[in-house]
Amino acid sequence: MGSFSQMVNRLLHAVIAICLSCMAIFVFGNVVLRYLFNSGITWAEEASRYLFIWLIFLGAIVASRENAHLGVDTLVSRLSVKNRRRVYVLNNLLLAITMGLCADGTWKLTELTINQVSASMRLPLAFVYVSGFVCSVGMVVIALNNLYRLAARKMDESELVMTVDSEEQNFVGQTLEETGKGEEKS
Repeated sequence: MGSFSQMVNRLLHAVIAICLSCMAIFVFGNVVLRYLFNSGITWAEEASRYLFIWLIFLGAIVASRENAHLGVDTLVSRLSVKNRRRVYVLNNLLLAITMGLCADGTWKLTELTINQVSASMRLPLAFVYVSGFVCSVGMVVIALNNLYRLAARKMDESELVMTVDSEEQNFVGQTLEETGKGEEKS
């Protein structure tokens, strides 16, 4: 599962980079065309908007996998390991349920908009709404995988705090390192 997960993560990073690159090219090209030639590409703004939506939802999957979403770990980091496990299970269950509901809703929107097309690109609007479904399903899979790894004892205790190091911890660490270096020089 680890190598497949890494492959999917690399693929998501690549798709995000492609979306961002295309957006930049479309927007810059349209700005140049409007200022220099008083015309523009009619579909460029719409394409940029749809690419941005996909970029956001794919980025949410990547952030979920890397525990990079905004979080407050003040309480959890002070709990015992046993209670951290309980909070971790509760958090992942709530996440899976919530994202499951989002997947259901976005799938219904996708079905409703399958026959509607966008104004300039004539693209089915379902293309936009399916991005929310992909994101929701991806985050459910990540939450369930987290629960599996916890149950199978394949998770380190440090992973029970679901946020990446906070700025305060980094500042304290840097201060301690500088203090240690200052004491070594004396």
